[in-house]
Amino acid sequence: MKTKLYNSAKIGLVLLAATLSGGFASGATYTAVASGNWSSAATWGGSAPAFKLGVIDQVTIGAGLTVTMDSTVIVNGILSQVTVNGTLTSGANSLILTSGTISGSGTIVANNIMLSTGSTFSFSGSVTANTLTNSIASLSSSAVIMVNNTLTLTGIISIQTGGSLTMAAASTVDVKGGSLSVSGGTLGLSSAYTVNYTASSTTAGMELSGSGLGNVTINVSTGNSVALGSNVTLNDSLKLLSGSLTLNGYNLTLNGQVWGSGTFMGDASANLVINTSGGLSSSIAFASSYQTLNNLTLNVGSGKSVTLASNLSVNGTLSLSGGSNLSMSGVKITLNGSFSGTGSLMVNDKSGIDIEGSSSIITPISLSGSLGNFILNVGTGNTVTLGTDMAVDTINLETGTLVLNGHNLSINGNIAAAGSGMLFSTSASTVTITAASSTAGAVTFSYPGNNVYNLTVKIGAAGSIMLGSDLIVNNNLVFISGYVNTGSHNLQIAAAGNITGANSNAYVITGAGGYLTMNATTAGTSTFYVGTAAHYSPASITLNTGSSTGTIGVNASSGVYSQGTTGTLISSSQPMVNSTWLFQTSITSGLNADMQLSWSPAIEVNGFIHTGDYISHYTAGAWDKIGDSLTATIGGSGMVSLQRKGITSMSPFAVFDQSTVTGINEIAVSGGFEIYPNPVSEDLNIRNNTGNTGFLYATIYNVLGEIVSTSTIVGTEAVIPVNKLAPGNYFIKLYNDKTTLVRKFIKI
Repeated sequence: MKTKLYNSAKIGLVLLAATLSGGFASGATYTAVASGNWSSAATWGGSAPAFKLGVIDQVTIGAGLTVTMDSTVIVNGILSQVTVNGTLTSGANSLILTSGTISGSGTIVANNIMLSTGSTFSFSGSVTANTLTNSIASLSSSAVIMVNNTLTLTGIISIQTGGSLTMAAASTVDVKGGSLSVSGGTLGLSSAYTVNYTASSTTAGMELSGSGLGNVTINVSTGNSVALGSNVTLNDSLKLLSGSLTLNGYNLTLNGQVWGSGTFMGDASANLVINTSGGLSSSIAFASSYQTLNNLTLNVGSGKSVTLASNLSVNGTLSLSGGSNLSMSGVKITLNGSFSGTGSLMVNDKSGIDIEGSSSIITPISLSGSLGNFILNVGTGNTVTLGTDMAVDTINLETGTLVLNGHNLSINGNIAAAGSGMLFSTSASTVTITAASSTAGAVTFSYPGNNVYNLTVKIGAAGSIMLGSDLIVNNNLVFISGYVNTGSHNLQIAAAGNITGANSNAYVITGAGGYLTMNATTAGTSTFYVGTAAHYSPASITLNTGSSTGTIGVNASSGVYSQGTTGTLISSSQPMVNSTWLFQTSITSGLNADMQLSWSPAIEVNGFIHTGDYISHYTAGAWDKIGDSLTATIGGSGMVSLQRKGITSMSPFAVFDQSTVTGINEIAVSGGFEIYPNPVSEDLNIRNNTGNTGFLYATIYNVLGEIVSTSTIVGTEAVIPVNKLAPGNYFIKLYNDKTTLVRKFIKI
C-alpha cells in the first residue's frame, strides 16, 4: 500500500511537471558507468542523455568518474536534476541551468555556467568557470567556486560556511541588480578585478571589499543608483557613466580617477575622501536633493585640484590637505562645520560660499579667483579667518566676524542689507568697494579691528556706502566716485593719511552724530571733504604758529538752529547758508586756527547776500558776530568760500549775512539805547542815547524768526505800537550801517 502511495505521488508530480512544461514528456535516469563524453553511450552503459534534459531527466555522475561535456548541456526540466559527485568538465562548452537542480559534492569545470531564475543550485563541491551568471534571486552556496573571467550577478550569492568564491586575476564582477555577501564562507578578492554595475538600481555588497579591487563602473541609466552597503576604498578608476552612486551613510575613499556624467548622492552621515595623486581629470557632481556630506577631504597634491560641478553642503569638516584645491566654478559650497588644510577654494563670479554653523573657523580659508557671493552666519562672537585676499560681488555678513588677517577685501557689487556681522581689519588691509549704486547694507567693523590701510570707494549713480561702525583709515581714503556716509559714526584719517579724489560728487556724508576726523598740525591746512546727501560743504582748518595740535572732527548738516544744534530752525526764515558745521577737537587748550567754510550757492536761503556775510560761531549760548564782516568769494568750481581767523574753540559754525536774526538770542554790539516798558501792552518806547541821530531800521520778530513789524526811526526817541501783537515773546532789531542791536521783550 505504501509503495502505491509513493508511486501515485510521484506520478502526480510528473504529470504536474509535464503540464507546467506545456505537455507530457517521458523522463529517464542516466548514471555514468565510465569516464567519457556526455554524448557517448559507453559513458552511461546504454543510451546517452540529451544535451537538453527533459522535464524529469535524472543524471548522476558518481565519485571517481569524469564526464566531458562535448557540447553545451542545458538542464531544462522543472524536476530534472544533475548530480555530480565525480567530475563534470568541458573545455569550451557551457552548463546552463534553465530550471531543475544541480547537486552533488564533486567537481564542475565549464566555460560558462548559467543559473536561471527558478532553478536550484545545491551543489557543494568545486566549481571552476570562465563565466558564471547567477539569476537566482537568493542563492546560498557552500560550493568552492573559482571564476576566471566574469561573474554576472542578477541575483544575490551568499557564500555559506564551508564555501568560497574566488575571482581570478583580471576578472570582472558584472552586477545587474544583484550582489555578493558572505555568511560564514570565504570571498577571495585579492587578485586584481573590476566591478561593473549595469541594468538597474541595487545595493552594493561584498564585491567592493576586495584588496584587488580595480576599476568600478556604474552605468545603470539615469534615475537608477548603486547604494554602498559598507565603507569602500577604490584604488583605481570610478567610472560614473550613468545613474548615481549613493553613499548611503558610508565612507568612500577614492585613490584613482573619476570619469563620466553620473552623480554622487550624499547624506549627512557620509564621508568622501579623494586621495588621487595629481587631482581628478573630470569633475564630480552630486544629484539634486542629495548635495550633502559629513566630511569632504581632498589630498591630491599641492596645487592640484578636484572640480565640484554641483552645489554641496559639508556639515563636518572640509579638509584641503597638503595644498589641495577645490575648484567650484559656478557652484556654491556651504560649510556648516569646520575647515582645515592649506589648499584653496578656486572660484569665479558665479561661485558662492556660505559659511554657517555655530562656532569659529580658526584655520584660514584661502581663495583663488573672484567670488560671486559670500555669506557669513556663524553666530555672534565667532570668527572666520581669511588666508588670502578676497574679491567678492556680494557679501552678506549675517552674524559673526570675518577676520581679514592682513589681506585685502574687494567688494565688487553689493553689501547685503540684513545681518549684524562685522569685519576685523588691521592697518595691513585695504578695503575696496565698487558698486553700480548705493549698497543695500552697511560695512561694519568690530572694535578692536576697525583699521584699514586704504579705503577705496567707487560707487555709481551718485550712490554711497554706509559705515556701520567707527573706522580709521591709516593711509588713503580714495574717492573714485560716490560717497561715504558715516551715519552716526566717526571716520578718522590717521596722522599719516590723506583723502584723494574728493570733489562735489565724491565726499563724506556726515549723518547725525557722525564726523570726519583728521589730524591737524601747524605744518599745513587740513581739508574736510564733508557734506550732506543734498549738498557739498567742505571745511578747512589751518593751525596758526604756536597753536596746540590734535585731531579735529567735522560734521556738516542741513539747517541752522537758534541754539546751535537745537531750538528754533532759523534757517527756515532768516537769510543764511542752510548748513551747520559742527566741530569737535581733542585740543583742549591753546587752539589758534583759521577756518574756511565752502558751500554751493544752491543752499543760500531767504535772500542771503554775500556783501558783509560772515561765519558765526555758536558760543557762550549765542550765535556771535565777528567785528569785521568778510565778503565770500566764488571759486572756479562755483563753490562759495568764506574765512574766519583766530578760532580758539570748537562748536557749531554757520554763515549769516548782515540782516540775519538768530531768533532767540540778544546780541548787543553797541549800547546806548533804552527800550521800555518790558513787558509791554500798548506802545514800545525807544530812546537813542548814543548821540547818533541818524535813521535806524526797527524790525520785530517772533520766536520763530518771522518778521511781524518793520519801521524806521529818526531822531532820539520813537514809539512803536505793539497792541495788535499776540501775547508772547518777541525780539526787536535796531540796525543801520554802523550799529546792530537785538533786544527781547514780552508782549502782555
